[in-house]
Amino acid sequence: MIVDDEPLEREVLLDVLSKSSIEFYRCLEAENGSEALEHLHHEWIDIVVMDLKMPVMNGIHAASLIKDQFPQVKIIILTAYNDFDYALKTIKIGVEDFLLKPVSPEEFLASLQKAIKTMDVSSLNEHKEENSNETILSVTRFIQHHLQDKLTLKQLAERVYFHPQYLSRLFKQETGRTITEYITLKRIEKSKELLVNSKTSITDISQQCGFTDINYFSRVFSKMEGVPPKKYRDYQEDLRKEKLNQPYFNKMI
Repeated sequence: MIVDDEPLEREVLLDVLSKSSIEFYRCLEAENGSEALEHLHHEWIDIVVMDLKMPVMNGIHAASLIKDQFPQVKIIILTAYNDFDYALKTIKIGVEDFLLKPVSPEEFLASLQKAIKTMDVSSLNEHKEENSNETILSVTRFIQHHLQDKLTLKQLAERVYFHPQYLSRLFKQETGRTITEYITLKRIEKSKELLVNSKTSITDISQQCGFTDINYFSRVFSKMEGVPPKKYRDYQEDLRKEKLNQPYFNKMI
């Protein structure tokens, strides 16, 4: 978790992290120490990168509470204030590192690597796998219930506090499909269900399944099913009638 009252600072650090070789489950953000503690009471967080001077609750107070309530959490202090008293206080609290802004990407990543080395790797991997499954399940459920809406990678990533690039890689790894492929597949599955089980027009069905252009819907449907939506509906209707008539023909025979 990155804790800083400056949104740009959080964005830069997250960008550096996402482009690095460090594998992480997700990265939450907080604007102050109080918000950081709130996250810690609801989420499993391994490393906290935290500024010192923040409103509501400063970094020193927050770090002290975190170490008291969540002693397993590794804390890296990142501050623009080169004050020996501050550094001494953080050392007494038990933080892992004390970095001065502006920090280089290399220094920031090296500090993270050092903190990671002190963690229980077996426990981390087990927790990471469990949370990865929960995250993908959460994303797929959201997609399933919002097929009619405009769905973007950025929107989905924000829901689970992931960087879009990392969510994209994790989703492909867990499902074997890209997020776009998965959304398209589910939209076509829903359209097939509506074509067979309703009298809704094909135009309305395309809109209910998230396709704003009926021509595009027809092209995608034809590519995946081998026939356009109308022919698919007609074919399924013929099959239904054949099944209904089968007992009558059997009786006649």
